[in-house]
Amino acid sequence: MTGSRSARLVERHAGLLDRACDVRFVREATAGTLPAPDFARYLLVEEAFVLTAARVLGRVVWESDGWAELLPSARSLTNLVTEQRDYFAGLRHRWPVEDAPATLARAAVLSEVVLRQVTEAGRPAALAGMLAAETMYARWCTAAAAQPADRHPDLQAWIELHAEPAFLGQVAALRDDVDALPPELADDTALDRWFVAVLEAEIAFHDAVHG
Repeated sequence: MTGSRSARLVERHAGLLDRACDVRFVREATAGTLPAPDFARYLLVEEAFVLTAARVLGRVVWESDGWAELLPSARSLTNLVTEQRDYFAGLRHRWPVEDAPATLARAAVLSEVVLRQVTEAGRPAALAGMLAAETMYARWCTAAAAQPADRHPDLQAWIELHAEPAFLGQVAALRDDVDALPPELADDTALDRWFVAVLEAEIAFHDAVHG
């Protein structure tokens, strides 16, 4: 297996990544057949996870030793608390969810996994976990954006947000950060464990939006 450390990590778990990018939510969002109640539940749980992701990137920033390490994650954090937060704030009133507490409880697994890993292992776990999540989004949203479909404009905007150069640049920066992790951090144990756990949680998270 050749390539960079992050490329090898993604390659080792290509099958799981394929599964995550082929969940019902992704298929229906891509085809433009996602039911409105499911999209409303997705907006609810994804906004909650954006808060989690902001906390995770805050931990990465805290544990960064210099500007070169800090700035990529700081830029991603800025995107979360501005552009993405504004996206959800602008839609919240248009997409009410009747079973909000139950939906949030079903989808909580993703935040629980990510926060537990970061609490236990700090910056390396945060980077590996975020790489799993953002690689998934870059992949399925780029594919969806290239496929014409009759999607609701709010869903289309979310897909395009994750297929534009700014977001893809953030994913590339995550790959660079993973490549630069200390060599004594074993690829086939710690990195794999964190990466796999987040992808598995992503599958459960997206399945939770279907009532």
